[in-house]
Amino acid sequence: MSPADDKSRRIRHMFDRIGHRYDLLNHLLSGYSDILWRRSALRALNPSAGDLLLDVGIGTGDLALEAMKGKQKPALIIGVDVAREMMRIGRKKTKDPAYRMDHADRANRAGRAIRFVGGRAESLPFRSGIFDGVMVAFGVRNFTDRAAGLQSMWRVLKPGGRLVVLELSLPRYPLVRALYRFYAVYVMPWIGGLISGDADAYRYLQRSVAAFPERERFRSLMEGAGFADTGWRDLSLGVATVYWGDKRS
Repeated sequence: MSPADDKSRRIRHMFDRIGHRYDLLNHLLSGYSDILWRRSALRALNPSAGDLLLDVGIGTGDLALEAMKGKQKPALIIGVDVAREMMRIGRKKTKDPAYRMDHADRANRAGRAIRFVGGRAESLPFRSGIFDGVMVAFGVRNFTDRAAGLQSMWRVLKPGGRLVVLELSLPRYPLVRALYRFYAVYVMPWIGGLISGDADAYRYLQRSVAAFPERERFRSLMEGAGFADTGWRDLSLGVATVYWGDKRS
């Protein structure tokens, strides 16, 4: 087994172990800011009615479900992930009446308009140039090869399409950064372990955020994969960041 395959396997097992508490902990550990962050990412993507979107690392489907709430609802969102248990929960959520939105049949329509597919970002199982937009929430730091993942997402985008990435970040302001590190090193694993039963998964979260490239470095990686007109915007004092880039027509 190659190192990349081993990392993919370990990440898949980790997320499958915590899947039953993943959404709850996302909300609690972010103070429910994760909901606002996803909305910011979707504003940056700015999908149009009838679009075909790809959600890489779809997990339990929160970003896709949020996209379906918008006035300009995409025709179909295809989600890709390596964690089968996470996707099983996501499939259930798209059909659960508890997740109904404005009208009684919206959840059923969301279930028909969101599809879950097993696969890895580095080798997306789709032909080139078919998606109007690609989005990733809290997933790029888990790629086994970021450059290959970015190139794969560029490949499947239509010319004129946009990639939007939402990721956790290390705040740039020294005091906020110090407070965040204390919270991430000591508080998050304790709360995460208490609720999910797997403190190691939340220690990994802290390490993966710390290892993620700084903002301009990640922007350069996007440009190296072929994306143009790239940019980024910090959210919540830099605890999260939205990145975007376009595939030129």
